[in-house]
Amino acid sequence: MAITVIVSHDIKDWDTFKQGFEAHESTRAAAGITAKAYKKSDSTNTVYAIGKIPSHEVFKEFFSDPDFHKHMEDIGVIQPVDVTVLEEI
Repeated sequence: MAITVIVSHDIKDWDTFKQGFEAHESTRAAAGITAKAYKKSDSTNTVYAIGKIPSHEVFKEFFSDPDFHKHMEDIGVIQPVDVTVLEEI
């Protein structure tokens, strides 16, 4: 079953994050993931990425990959990251 995931976190710099997020598109697509990034309108450093993921298994595999965590660090993601997983009803 496909899931929707909302990931929120702070970032160091919007332009660096946006460029890195867009550059990672092919990696997400290879896993069957589609996602868009949004910034909170009253904050310059809070980001929400909302994505569709084919299954819980794909989510777990993708988000546990050390390369993914390194990429997040490289594009200025500030820990902690809040993840909400939703299923359509």
